Amino acid sequence: MLTLAQAAARLGLSPSTLLTQVQRGRMKARKVGPLWTVTEREVERYRRESLGRRHATSSPSVRSATDH
Repeated sequence: MLTLAQAAARLGLSPSTLLTQVQRGRMKARKVGPLWTVTEREVERYRRESLGRRHATSSPSVRSATDH
């Protein structure tokens, strides 16, 4: 089990961004006392399904002023 902060660090996101994803139902997490926890398996699933898709579709072509 990882805390939400640990999971966020592994994903390169801020803890607040990851908490928003939990609240929107995009990542499964559980609150244990004051801490949110998430499994390593869920972190990897989120990385594949959410971050992988974003990286795959966010590669804009770069053009310079001389490309016509």
